[in-house]
Amino acid sequence: MARKFRVVVNGKEYIVEVEEIGLSGVQQPIIRQSTIPVEKSAEKTVIEHSKPERIEPQPAQPSATVSGVEIKSPMSGLILKVHVSEGQKVTRGQKLIVLEAMKMENDILSDHDGTVTKVLVKEGDNVETGQILLQID
Repeated sequence: MARKFRVVVNGKEYIVEVEEIGLSGVQQPIIRQSTIPVEKSAEKTVIEHSKPERIEPQPAQPSATVSGVEIKSPMSGLILKVHVSEGQKVTRGQKLIVLEAMKMENDILSDHDGTVTKVLVKEGDNVETGQILLQID
């Protein structure tokens, strides 16, 4: 889908048409990007890219010190409730932790089936974005 934007560069106003690129593993080519000054000028620039570039996804590197799956905090907040304990079996989609962030309660769900090997937080703890909350093997 092409979208038009008004851009001002060094005091000159331009209308720019840009096509949105998808988020797949292959970068889509930009079909057209035209720059037309708003002034009554016949100047027009069209840029086309003909070759899409292949972007290879990088496999996640496992941590050398931690085995299993790490469940990390998606945002900073306060741990309101821990629903699991060490040694407990969990299934994919099961509620593990309730995290309060910006006055909203957010459920942290399990992405995998397995057994909880470590619970690294307790109720009342403040956590940061990306902090490891628990581990599942």
